[in-house]
Amino acid sequence: MTLVRRFQVAPALVRLIRKERGSSRITEGYFPPQAGRTSFVRVDGGQCHLVLVTSDGGSANEERTEVPRAHGDALLDVCAGRAAYDRTQVALGNGRDALLDRYVAPGAVDVVSVVFDNPDEASGFPVPPWFGPEVSADPAYEGRSIALQGVPQPGEIGLSNAALDAVLDLIEPRYGFGRYAAPSRNGDDGGVVNALRRIATPPAPEPAPPPPPEPEPVHHEPAPPPPQAEAAPEPSPPPPPEPHQDTRIDDVIESLSQALGAAVPGGDAARDDGTPAFERWTVRPRRTQPTP
Repeated sequence: MTLVRRFQVAPALVRLIRKERGSSRITEGYFPPQAGRTSFVRVDGGQCHLVLVTSDGGSANEERTEVPRAHGDALLDVCAGRAAYDRTQVALGNGRDALLDRYVAPGAVDVVSVVFDNPDEASGFPVPPWFGPEVSADPAYEGRSIALQGVPQPGEIGLSNAALDAVLDLIEPRYGFGRYAAPSRNGDDGGVVNALRRIATPPAPEPAPPPPPEPEPVHHEPAPPPPQAEAAPEPSPPPPPEPHQDTRIDDVIESLSQALGAAVPGGDAARDDGTPAFERWTVRPRRTQPTP
């Protein structure tokens, strides 16, 4: 046994929810009513069921039997009345869902329903701010009455800021921001309204960084000419036996390289074109085998 509470809802909120969550078209054909029970055929996409609903003291018991789609279409043709609506299932939290129905035939009306397992759950249900006036006791908002007698005329339904904010809180978690996902930047409880404003308002362009300062020219002092070779000293007494000729030449070249490197100020400082001002180098003579 189940209990159903029905409420009106503002069409603008229904449009917003359906745009974000989508909907599915359902068609129901009702047979003439009988005492204490209602039978109808329901076509939901590719599925078709023959439904029997028995009522007892405000609660209802529903039994469904699946039938082929071709049989369902044939039953719709002989029904006494037909209704079509777009249904959107909305999660309300705590494991409870609401069924949002926008009737498109035989007329336009919006109804949101919540199903309960017992009277205690139904009476203790906290009604969301976006629900309109309750019409659970009005049979004109039941599917059978709409199909057989036409849609009721609910009149204008007020739309408050709290109702709009509650609907936005329902649809915003899919984007990962909002009242319970990311607080507003200024610390208040702005909800998704501020988040949507941040999305709709393009960020101000960041100022272009100043150009880097031009490097100051570097002036390199010209390298002084290498020191002039001094005059050979006066002959001295015969020295002791000299080492091998190759060894003497290596020592002379190494001494010359060190002297030239020390004579250049700034060492290996780089010129404007990126090459070093002076590169130290060492020449190794080609060694030959002594002749016999």
